[in-house]
Amino acid sequence: MIVKIRSSLYKSGFLKIRNVEVPVIVIGNLTAGGTGKTPFTLFLSEFFDENKKNVGIISRGYKGRRSSKDPYILSKTDNAIDFGDEAVYLARKSKAMVCVCKDKFRAAQMLVKSGAEIIISDDGLQHYKLGRDYEIAVVDGSRLLGNQYLLPAGPLRESISRLGDVDLVLLNGDGDDGRYSNWINAGIGPNPWGACTLESNMAAKFNFTINNKVVFNLNDNSKHDLSDFTGKTIQVLAGIGNPERLYKDIEKYGIVVSPIEIEDHGVVDINIYSDDAMPLFMTPKDAVKYNKPFPKNAFVLDPFIQIGEDGEDEYAFCQ
Repeated sequence: MIVKIRSSLYKSGFLKIRNVEVPVIVIGNLTAGGTGKTPFTLFLSEFFDENKKNVGIISRGYKGRRSSKDPYILSKTDNAIDFGDEAVYLARKSKAMVCVCKDKFRAAQMLVKSGAEIIISDDGLQHYKLGRDYEIAVVDGSRLLGNQYLLPAGPLRESISRLGDVDLVLLNGDGDDGRYSNWINAGIGPNPWGACTLESNMAAKFNFTINNKVVFNLNDNSKHDLSDFTGKTIQVLAGIGNPERLYKDIEKYGIVVSPIEIEDHGVVDINIYSDDAMPLFMTPKDAVKYNKPFPKNAFVLDPFIQIGEDGEDEYAFCQ
C-alpha cells in the first residue's frame, strides 16, 4: 500500500522524479525473494560492454554494513561484509562500475560523473525517485506471483497491474506450462485492492534460464565439467532466493545434491567442511562472502544466462 501511494505521488508530480543525462534501465520484480534479477543485471552489463559502452550499475548493497545514502563505487577488493554479496559479486564479475547507495539517484549521479554512458539499476522497480528510460520486470517461472496478494498476506511488493506499466517481462525458467499466457488471456485478479486485468497493452515477454555447465576449484582455479561429478553426492551452498531451481539444474547431470541449509544472503562457517572429502559447490554470490583458503574440495559454479530454449531468442532480445 505504501509503495502504491508513493508511486501515485511521483506520477502526479507531488514528489519529483530525478533524471540523469544517460539512459537508465531498471531491473526489478513484483515479489519478495529471488527471481534472477542480479544474474540478469550481469548479463545485460556484459552485453553493453561488448558493444563498447561504459556501464554503471546501481546496487543497494543489501545487508552490507557500510551501505548508506552516501554513494560509493566498489573496487575489486571490496568485501561482502561491508557492501553486500550482490554488489560485490557484480563488481568482481563485471567490467562495469558498481555504485552502492540506498539513494539510487545519488548513485546514478556519481556514475555519470565517473563516465557511465548507460546505467542499470538492480532491484530498482519500486524506487520511483530515479527516472528511467526502460523497465524490466523479472518473474519466477515456477512460483510466478504466488497467491497474488500484497505483503504481508502474499509475496507482492506492488499490485499485479504494475506489470502493465513495464516495458519487458522476463520469465525465469520454462516451467510455467502456459500459466503466464493464461493470465494474459483471462485477466489477472483478484487482489486486495480490487481486480485488475492486463490485456493488449501487456509488455513483451521473453523466457530465460540460468544454467550451469562447469565449476572452478576455489583454491587452484582449475576448471571441471559438471558431468565429471556424475554419480557423486555434492554438498551445495546456495544462499539465494530460490535454491531449488539450482538443485534441479545440478541434478540433471546425475549428481545427488546435499543442500546446506542457509537463508538468502546468509553466511555459514565453511571451515567445518575443510576436512570433508565430499565436494562442496557454492554459487558465485556465496563465494564472495568468504576468503581463502577454501575447503580443498570447494568449487564455485559459473552460471550463464540463456534467452529462450537453447538460446534461440537471444538475437531477438538484443535488438
